[in-house]
Amino acid sequence: MPVSVHMFPGQGDFPVQTLYLAAARDGALRRALHAVYEEIDAALAAGPEAGPPPALVALLLGEHPPGGRELAQGPTGLQQLAHHGAALAWHRVLAERHGPPDALLAVSFGELAALTAAGAWTVGAGATAALQLARVLAGAPGALTLIGCGEERAAELAARAGAGRVAVGCVNSPRECVLGGPPEQLAAVEELAAARGLTAVRLRLPFGSHHPELADQRARFEALLRGGPPIGPPAVPLYSAVAGRRYTPADDLAARAADCLVRPAHLPRILALLAAHGHTDYHEAGPGSALGRNAADCLRGTGARVAGTTTDETSTPVKGKGVRMPKEPRSTPGRTVGAPGGTVGAPGGTAGGAAGTAGGAAGTAGPPSGNAGEPAGTAREDARMPGERAGTAGEPYRTLGELLHGRHHPGYLPRLHRALARHPYRVAESPGEREPYLHRRLRTLLRALPAAADLHADADALAAALAWAAVADPRLGMTLVTQNVLGQGSLLRLAGQAEDVRTELDAVDAGELRIGYLVTEAGRASSHLDAATIAEFHPGRREFVLRTPEQEDAKFGGVAQYPGPRGAVVIARAVDAAGRPGGVFAFLTRLADHDGPRPGVTLSPPVPVGALPLSYHRVRFDGLRVPEAHWLRDDADLDAHGHLHDPRTPADRLRRTLAVGQDLWGVLPTALAALARQSAVLAVRHSRHRETRAALAPGSPLLAHRSQQRALLGALADAFALSCAAARARELLAAARESDTAEAGSGFAPWAAVSRPLSAYKAHCADEAERIIADCQRRCGHAGLADGNRLAGYHGFARSFDPAGGDSRLIRYDLGRALLEDPRPARSRRSPPTSPTPAGGPPSWPATSTPRPPGCGGPPPRRRTGAPPPSRCGTRCSTGPRTSAPRTRPGSPPRTSRAPSPPSPGRRHHRPRPPRRPPRRRPAGRPAAAPPHPRPGRTRRTGERPRTRLRPTAPAPGGGGAGLRLPRRDRLNSERIQGLGERRARVC
Repeated sequence: MPVSVHMFPGQGDFPVQTLYLAAARDGALRRALHAVYEEIDAALAAGPEAGPPPALVALLLGEHPPGGRELAQGPTGLQQLAHHGAALAWHRVLAERHGPPDALLAVSFGELAALTAAGAWTVGAGATAALQLARVLAGAPGALTLIGCGEERAAELAARAGAGRVAVGCVNSPRECVLGGPPEQLAAVEELAAARGLTAVRLRLPFGSHHPELADQRARFEALLRGGPPIGPPAVPLYSAVAGRRYTPADDLAARAADCLVRPAHLPRILALLAAHGHTDYHEAGPGSALGRNAADCLRGTGARVAGTTTDETSTPVKGKGVRMPKEPRSTPGRTVGAPGGTVGAPGGTAGGAAGTAGGAAGTAGPPSGNAGEPAGTAREDARMPGERAGTAGEPYRTLGELLHGRHHPGYLPRLHRALARHPYRVAESPGEREPYLHRRLRTLLRALPAAADLHADADALAAALAWAAVADPRLGMTLVTQNVLGQGSLLRLAGQAEDVRTELDAVDAGELRIGYLVTEAGRASSHLDAATIAEFHPGRREFVLRTPEQEDAKFGGVAQYPGPRGAVVIARAVDAAGRPGGVFAFLTRLADHDGPRPGVTLSPPVPVGALPLSYHRVRFDGLRVPEAHWLRDDADLDAHGHLHDPRTPADRLRRTLAVGQDLWGVLPTALAALARQSAVLAVRHSRHRETRAALAPGSPLLAHRSQQRALLGALADAFALSCAAARARELLAAARESDTAEAGSGFAPWAAVSRPLSAYKAHCADEAERIIADCQRRCGHAGLADGNRLAGYHGFARSFDPAGGDSRLIRYDLGRALLEDPRPARSRRSPPTSPTPAGGPPSWPATSTPRPPGCGGPPPRRRTGAPPPSRCGTRCSTGPRTSAPRTRPGSPPRTSRAPSPPSPGRRHHRPRPPRRPPRRRPAGRPAAAPPHPRPGRTRRTGERPRTRLRPTAPAPGGGGAGLRLPRRDRLNSERIQGLGERRARVC
């Protein structure tokens, strides 16, 4: 089903300054403009038209291009030709970046450019038709008014005040129309609209369009079209806003193009038809944004994506920094009744929006152009490249899109979407149904991806491909991991010469060869540390022979069951011709072809795995021959006698062979974050629409309950935090650092030696994603367990990467060991406080005394729990030296306070305590009052902690008196801290 549409607007939205800025920023667009304008100039110079306009290449692409006003005041047809050529150039760049469109949409004047883009006639023939239309409209009677209301209300106003001569010329959106008719009748309609509080803008144009009174102009234009080159059938499906349908081979296209002068253009109706036919992506072929905004308004709620609007998240605008273009004076806006509205529709000879300003000023022969309230051709700061969003409001979306998906070519993500949308998700439990379905999806996706070398060179592109595939189908994502990330990554990293594996790489890119990655040996734990599979070298035939010594050494992994060529990258220990064992290397093997497993390969029956159903097998080798060219030798070599020469140690060779893991660790967090986000979104949607029968709030949605909100909104927040971590992992992978410790050795596993930070990101993201998805699945009830909702598949994908791709627990153990043994000093933003060691104490005794200012001796006074710590000198720690008021006795001379001392470096800073009032003196003869008894229910003051009461216990074993027993709360905390310390000590 086609999904993409190129929309061809008219001159209602042709900001020439935006065109100049985009051409200055984008070399491909500038080359396309140059090529199209050259074709137009050549066709007009050789054509029969008298008085052709000046050459467009030198005029528009020169050092001093004309502004919008100058272009409109130029020779008749100059503005129309510039717009026509810009639309065609934009279409070419969009097709190059996003792929060829599946359909074209023509709105009024855009009919001519759309017919040219569809191959119905040449560029020169289309330009000649555009020039002829401009000359026909030069003397057309009437005027145009933009009105901010729907079609029915606009027709009512025209009927009440238009005297039968005002008609609806264009319906731009459900809230915007264009009326056409004689100027006197339009003035009455504008007054009635202003009285009702509606927006009405008169367009300063010397002609009307889309009006029944232009029948003579229509006949003249049709005759000119029939006298020119014949119009052939479109090679691409072409939809017309004026015809309201898709053109068929039986249509008279000359008559249909001429109908734009007398028939209205109805944009919402044709967009609804396109949406019903399955089109989802819409791109405006031109520098403006009016048609895109109107299309987004019409398609709201359908799930369609319109590039050039702030709701689009697939484009990546790039600000044009350092580009200075000549500023252009703004045109005088037309007469306004009420407040100016948004973009306008496309009256005759225009498309996408009639001008709301005097882009085509009175007295010129050009059709209307521009936006309501925005002069056509004025300098705009949101100059867009083909496929970018318009407006500064799109900047937050750009930043969020880069955080989630990375930086890409503008057409990359739409290609991924189209490839994944062609085959909807299916559960497909049986292998006979699942394997063909996955093969079709994988092959379609591979055709949309760049070549393997280019894909692995771009960390963002590889991560986005894996993330989108995993969200579409977790089984497809796992297939992409084993084949494209690990399999192709090993070929690209470890092949001795690129030509040795070029054929296999191209076959995988074309979907003609399926490969896997076999490293795990089913019968032994930590088999990656010491592979038992042997690859013996035979110098006579210059090939290796793979053997599996015992049953427990059989490899375990995914091997597709479809009838076609299948291979795998196998991790095995090399043995040279002299029988000397070498290091662990990777070998590219052919496991099966159309006739089944190859000689020397034994595949077990499929091993069912419910969490992520794919074709898993145990693979044994008994004399499988592998040519020397398929030995992924890296920098090792075999001499003529078959002796292995490896400049690396065995541990370093193992680390180098498994270094492809850092590619996986760099892109896997992006896929896991995408699954976590998708799971949270699915759970939120489910809870919003699921009605509860609870006694407390019957009939309320599930999301209205605070416990559900806390869980699901917390999952969304955690998923966003996981996305930030994934973005950092992509940055680390893009740095192309093989390891941050050049001489790190392998401990429990070689993963930390390959790359410490990336392995840590993998372990953390796998655990976090599994937790988030499990919480969302639990909050969805039985719906979370249904395979059709994919939450179970998401959870299985995340859970599988706890042991897969490097065991997360072993990674943490190795990271802790490596950090303890790291000779480098710990890096911290603030140096730790220096505390002196108490006299007589051991060197490892942590200092418990707090440095005090000079002159203060003895221990600090006892203080109330929770109160700021005072010092002996009357000062308190703060950001600056502060002193409290000196304590004096009544009647005694005031004491001089000591000089303020600097704050202690190792203590927290507190606000100064307010000065205490002097104690009241007891009058002579009055006895001292007894202290009040504490009340049993005394409330604690704010900030005061409960006092810990120590209770006597029985004498400790082995002698000694009665001990003191802590309360239960403090005792449990002490036990937990002690247990945590013991566990950490055991790990380290």
